[in-house]
Amino acid sequence: MNVLKRFQSVKQFIKTHNINDVTKRSTHHVISIDIDGEHLKFPHVWLRDNCQCEQCFHTSARSRIIDYSNFNIDSKPKAVVKGANSVQITWDDGHTSNFKLDWLKLRSFTAESQNKYTDFIYRPKRTSWHGKEFLKICGIHDYNKIVQSDEALYEWLYDVSVYGVALIQNTPNKENAIDNIIARVGFSKQTHYGVKFTVQNVANTSNVAYLSSNLQMHTDLPYYEYCPGVNMLHCLVQTKSEGGENLLSDCHYTAQYMKENYPEEYEILTNIEVEWSDIGVEDGNEFFKLYRSPVICLDSNKEVTRINCSIPQRGNHFPGLLNVVVPWYKAHKLFFDLNQEFAAKFKTKEGDILVFDNIRLLHGRNKYEDKPNNTRKLIGGYVDWDEIYSRLRCLKVKLFPNSGIL
Repeated sequence: MNVLKRFQSVKQFIKTHNINDVTKRSTHHVISIDIDGEHLKFPHVWLRDNCQCEQCFHTSARSRIIDYSNFNIDSKPKAVVKGANSVQITWDDGHTSNFKLDWLKLRSFTAESQNKYTDFIYRPKRTSWHGKEFLKICGIHDYNKIVQSDEALYEWLYDVSVYGVALIQNTPNKENAIDNIIARVGFSKQTHYGVKFTVQNVANTSNVAYLSSNLQMHTDLPYYEYCPGVNMLHCLVQTKSEGGENLLSDCHYTAQYMKENYPEEYEILTNIEVEWSDIGVEDGNEFFKLYRSPVICLDSNKEVTRINCSIPQRGNHFPGLLNVVVPWYKAHKLFFDLNQEFAAKFKTKEGDILVFDNIRLLHGRNKYEDKPNNTRKLIGGYVDWDEIYSRLRCLKVKLFPNSGIL
C-alpha cells in the first residue's frame, strides 16, 4: 500500500471507528510497573523505541540510533524483571532493554506527571497580568549577579518566561554592556537592523521607533515568520523632559478578556490573517519583508502562542474577503483599545535593561522632547525563545542534579 492510500485508509479508519474503542484496545499493549507507590503504565512500542542500550541510543549525543528500517512496532516483552532501581525487559526478538525507575517515572503517562514535565522541563507555566499589577510581577535583577551567578541567571530567565517581563539594574554605561547578558543566554537574533540596534531620535529614519513622537504600542518585527522572541532595551541616556515613559501590556491577559467578553471579535482575530510588512533601507541594505498571520496565534490546544500587532508595520494589502474587512477592523480596534486600558506605564532609568517577551507583550513609549542638551538613547538586542528555554533547561540540569531530568 502506498503512502497516500495508507493515509486515506487511516482517515477512513478514524471516521468509521469509535476512538474510545481504539483507546481501550491500545491499553492492552502496556507494561505495568509500580514505582514509589504509583502503579504506572508504559506502552510496549514506546519502551522499545526508547531503549537506552548502546545499540539503540548514543549516550554522548543523547540521540536515538535504533535502526528504524527494522523497527517492529508490535514488539512484545517476553520477560520483565524489576530491581531496586531499574527494570529489565527482554523482548520477543531477544533484545534486552534496561530502564532506571526514576527515568521512567519522570516520563510516565499520568496527567500529573505530564503536567509536571511540561511546567518544569518543557516551559514554565505563564502567568498573565493587568497593568495595575506590574510592580508586583516585574522582577528586579542585578546585572553583575546575572553575569557571575547561574542561580541569578536562572531566576531572571524564569521571571521572563513566566511573566514575560523583567528589569535588570546597575548595568554599566557602555554600549556593549548588553552583550554580556546575551552571552550568558546564548546568541543574538540578527535582523536587518543588525545584531544590535540604537534607539534614539533620527529625523529621516526608516523606523518610526527612532522618532521622539508618540510610539504606539506594538510587537517588533511582526513581518518576520521567525520573529524575535525577547527584546532587551538598555537605557544609556534617559530624557529629562516630560514623557518618554514605557508602556507595556500583556496580550495574554487581553486575549483571555476578549475570549470571555467579546468571543466573536476574539474568533476574528484568531482566524483572519493579515499582512505585515517592512520595506526600506538600513545601513545600505535593502529589505522587503512580508508575512501573513492573525493578530492572535493559537496552538492545537487553543493556547496563545504569538501576538502580531503593529499599526505602522501592518501592510496595506488585506489578503481576505471583502465581507470580513469591517468586522476585522472593529475587532482589531477593540484589541488595541483594551491593551491601552490594561497597560502599565513606567520610566526606565539609566543603567536599566528592560527585558520583555516580544511575541506576548505590546510595548510603546510616550512622546518626549529631544534637544541637543536633552536626549534619549537606548541599545537594543533580540534573543530567540529557543535560546532562553534551552538555557533554562541546562541550568535546571546543573542546579537540580537529582531531578531525573536526563
